[in-house]
Amino acid sequence: MLQKISNHKTAIILLHEIYGINQFIETMSAKLNLQGFDVFCPNMLGRECFDYTQSHEAYEFFKKNVGFDYWKKVMVLSARLKLAYEKVYFIGFSVGATIAWRCCEGDSCDGIICCYGSRIRDYLSLRPSCPTLLLFAHEDSFDVEHVVKKLSDKPNIETFQFQASHGFMDQYTASYHQKHAKKAETYIRGFLK
Repeated sequence: MLQKISNHKTAIILLHEIYGINQFIETMSAKLNLQGFDVFCPNMLGRECFDYTQSHEAYEFFKKNVGFDYWKKVMVLSARLKLAYEKVYFIGFSVGATIAWRCCEGDSCDGIICCYGSRIRDYLSLRPSCPTLLLFAHEDSFDVEHVVKKLSDKPNIETFQFQASHGFMDQYTASYHQKHAKKAETYIRGFLK
């Protein structure tokens, strides 16, 4: 587990993409820690990170060895952190966002941020019991408008769409979109206040 601990009052459980704990996740952890949060990032893969050129292999590894039921382990970690911190938030990217979303009905989280969690579409029946921020890339592999519409009548949800591709916040990929990444980070900072 990647940890950035500075004895802050709020913890963030950071859930990585299919690639694992890579440079993007390490950078995001450091940013969040500097903003006043202790960060805990479980290594869901249990191995070194995949390279971006290995996206197919990384996704197959995730499906076979991790899966979206990993949310149960995240809830155990969250319950433990709730004993030591005033607040606990989840931030997930891609598959990590879908795992964070699956935790939304639990009671050991103060808020959830999901960044381009394309598989959220498979769990639309969930009703968040905590404030939830969903950031979608408009240019994704599914009908984003349909998902946003399905979620619009649920409580505790705020959604934003960006005219960008899946992965647009990751400055180490070709999908990176600086303007939209900065805007998304502004929404995230506002949500965490």
